[in-house]
Amino acid sequence: MPIPALSGPAPQTPGAPQKTITQLLSQWADLTDAAIAATGDTQNWKEDVPLDKSRTWDPAAENVGLAPCHTRGSDDASQVQAVVYHAPFEPDPHPVADTLTAYWESQGFTVTRTVDWTNPSGEQSVLLRAERPDGVFYGLDASTGLVAIDVYTECSAHPSIDAWAEKRLQKRFDQLHDTPTPTPSASSLGQGSADRGNQTAAATISDPSDLFREHRDDPDRDSSPPATGRTANDYGRRW
Repeated sequence: MPIPALSGPAPQTPGAPQKTITQLLSQWADLTDAAIAATGDTQNWKEDVPLDKSRTWDPAAENVGLAPCHTRGSDDASQVQAVVYHAPFEPDPHPVADTLTAYWESQGFTVTRTVDWTNPSGEQSVLLRAERPDGVFYGLDASTGLVAIDVYTECSAHPSIDAWAEKRLQKRFDQLHDTPTPTPSASSLGQGSADRGNQTAAATISDPSDLFREHRDDPDRDSSPPATGRTANDYGRRW
């Protein structure tokens, strides 16, 4: 299964065409599907760890984060990002690392093996970075205990990204606050310290912005892909 063809380098000049959030989500799903297919096992990929408690990966769920772009000089640009996880295909992680290295290189990616080690107990780990000039990025963390593939789409500063994020945020806020805030009654607005306390409590409303995690804080994109002990929630914004 070939990795989907891209439109070319991410726009570097203001006003250049930008991908919409719909296009980025589609690209993310296609890129993830392609990487999964390249491993030779398309079953039982999960959205998080531990694997036995996580949902099976489903692109329709759009369980993704937004990460800042580092291939353009704009603070407003973002990439769709998520990690998928699988149980190790075999105790030695090198075969899957070699398979994906060859595959990504055949697709025009520059692949760097950042970690390749074996500890005294015999556990092994291989970390890969696969990058293209247009900002598309893959990370592989293959170890004796887990296989994780990190996927980043192209960059975009299209306004639909923030609109989509706000909509998802509001949905989460509504789910967390599905009980309407009580309206102060006439009696609670009367005199007396107890009544005044009730009035204050009733008038306290959570600010939806408290849930809004800033997604443009620069993550360490120069580090290795996520280690086994880290989850997708360590990257970008999650819902």
